Amino acid sequence: MTATSKKNGDALVDALRSGGTAKKTSLPPTVQAESARLAYVLALGCVVRICILVMFGNLVHDYLPGRVELSTPVTSFKRLSEGLHLSAHNISPYNGGVFHQSPLLLLAFKGLYYLPEAFCDTVYIAMDVVIALGLAKLAGARAARAAQQVGVPGETRFACRPSVVAALYLFNPLVVATSLAKSTIVFSHAAIIGALYFGLQGLTNWAVVCTAIATHLSLYPAMLIAPISLMTYAADVHRGRAITATVLKFIALVLLLHTLFVAIYGAEYFSATVDFSVRVSDLQPNVGLFWYFFIEIFDEFRAFFIVVFQLTALAFAIPVAYRFRHEPLFGGVLLVGIMSALKSYPAWGDLALFLGLLPIYEDLLKYTQYVFLSANLLLYGVGLAPVFWHLWIEQGSGNANFFYAATLVYVFGQITLLFDVGSAMLRRELDIHQPETRTRTVVQE
Repeated sequence: MTATSKKNGDALVDALRSGGTAKKTSLPPTVQAESARLAYVLALGCVVRICILVMFGNLVHDYLPGRVELSTPVTSFKRLSEGLHLSAHNISPYNGGVFHQSPLLLLAFKGLYYLPEAFCDTVYIAMDVVIALGLAKLAGARAARAAQQVGVPGETRFACRPSVVAALYLFNPLVVATSLAKSTIVFSHAAIIGALYFGLQGLTNWAVVCTAIATHLSLYPAMLIAPISLMTYAADVHRGRAITATVLKFIALVLLLHTLFVAIYGAEYFSATVDFSVRVSDLQPNVGLFWYFFIEIFDEFRAFFIVVFQLTALAFAIPVAYRFRHEPLFGGVLLVGIMSALKSYPAWGDLALFLGLLPIYEDLLKYTQYVFLSANLLLYGVGLAPVFWHLWIEQGSGNANFFYAATLVYVFGQITLLFDVGSAMLRRELDIHQPETRTRTVVQE
């Protein structure tokens, strides 16, 4: 953590805008050092993953892909392999109720299907590097913008270095496990990071493209169009027109991709992907709230509660984006956390992305109040889930209540963290606009 000065902030902005194409001699020493640190972190992240694959390859390939905490019916690499096999033999992968992932993944992995497994491992390592690099660029862009904005009077500003942001993501055990399990959720995460970065930089068209791709990959990232539209709103003089145009571009692109996929795979692709996620057709256990509840619910009430559960997640998009309209990137970060906690088929990788975005707002750390509680809840939830799964499925000495209890602790930890971070931003906004209240305790009645 280093204090952000105006000189270093401007240098970082120039470096980011250049896209890394500027000559080394034209960069200030601080930017050169930061670029070197970032390159070292990215290289070390690759080495760690390669070493794990070389030393524990059989264990990784046999054990991790089957973990319900890491892979779900809509992100499983095993199911993707089956879909590729069916497609290679001219059989629709969406017939038979096995494959439930986007046609984008079928098209992307079509060439890799005939290559050795090491090539797939390389693709997943590369995706981790791309996401970490995107987070680093996002952190740098946000720090540069924050340096130009009004802050809390008398405050010493701090910003988490891009290399530190990348390291916190790359070496997160949940990220490493998700990558080694080859969960296809990493492709959705890459699109989400791209959407947030391009939106923050004012590249609306690219942000819309990334959001549409993420939506086809995972459905719930459609919520991000709200904060991305507000990023356009901040950069355009014709505000209402800009928001409308952004939303219409997003809808048009999503429909265009849908039409293309219907032409290639038929209408059954929609019922096997989007409709499958909305209706929660597969009740395989995961780290979410849906599966156990819909196992227990009577069939006549199923449709009602599906609407309730899905709207609980989707209903946050516009209110959160509007409340943090002056900091739409933060609204996007909160929505990523809400997706992680409330989507129908979550995994540990969703939490890892949310945690990877939080260091971008390091200045909120001093305003948080429940970090210790949130951390303990998440650690207990992550630690107990494999234990209770073993007791339930492998030993037979437990039952579904054991595993679901760990899931409830895990989700409660995420919700506590969301509440804490959101409250911290509100308190910081209050300190900026009404500095006389800094020494007072704010009580909401």
